[in-house]
Amino acid sequence: MAASNPNKALARRYFHEIMNQGNAAVAHEILSPEFVFTLPTHPEPFKGPDGFIGLVQMLHGAFPDFYIDPQDMVASGDWVATRWLGGGTHTGGPLLTVKGNLEATGQFFQIDGMTWHTIKDGKIVESIGHEDTLGLMMQLGVIPVPEAPAPETTAAQNEALVGRYFQDIMSEGKLEVIEEILDPTFAFIIPTQPEPIVGYEAFRGFVQYLRNAFPDIKFTSLRQMAEGNKVASRWSIEGTHKGEFLGAPATGNHIKDFGIDIFTIRHGKIVSVHVNENDFGLMQQLGVIPA
Repeated sequence: MAASNPNKALARRYFHEIMNQGNAAVAHEILSPEFVFTLPTHPEPFKGPDGFIGLVQMLHGAFPDFYIDPQDMVASGDWVATRWLGGGTHTGGPLLTVKGNLEATGQFFQIDGMTWHTIKDGKIVESIGHEDTLGLMMQLGVIPVPEAPAPETTAAQNEALVGRYFQDIMSEGKLEVIEEILDPTFAFIIPTQPEPIVGYEAFRGFVQYLRNAFPDIKFTSLRQMAEGNKVASRWSIEGTHKGEFLGAPATGNHIKDFGIDIFTIRHGKIVSVHVNENDFGLMQQLGVIPA
């Protein structure tokens, strides 16, 4: 396991303890007296721990349920870059923006953003933020949302596409179907893989690897629903462990696992699937983790 990075830990405290909790004591502990926060949508920087806490208090005043959750962090030297999701419901006081004070709209928003921290001598000296301000303004109703184009495929067509994914590809191993129903940029994202599996060749390799480990694997969709270009499926799998899988040598054990997938579909093809399953329970069934 990689050693923990103290600068990442400091950045996490910035988000969780200052941004989310509004803890002024932590702001004075981990922010330099010369700390500067800049955001393109604010005309002037916020300076020092107290100046920054003022901004945080304004955000929580406008959005009583305000949150910001770090998603990815990259660190090197004195720098940490973080991708985050942030949101809240505008039921409180006015929001300070470049368009002036925006009174409560009652609308919920969630946007993507990124922050670049500079850290020296154990304190954050600079925070540069970028966020989807256009999306924020649209979700709060300040800027009109462009009319969405009509769906390219129906919910029934999208569900049928996902049905073929489970039956033809995952349960029957028909690799020729991959190029028929998946987009060339298709991405398979699952916590047990360090990086997304992207493209036809990589996904073919994953399906072959899975079926070598469990030659009789069968996927069963237990619940399924579609909305817009998304399909969500709750599934189960069963199979016999006859080949190496995630470092576990063949055991001959019969396994059963459950998970949920969310598919994104465009132009009649699946472009991504996010997977989450009972991976801990699966590894117990494979004997890697004591039951």
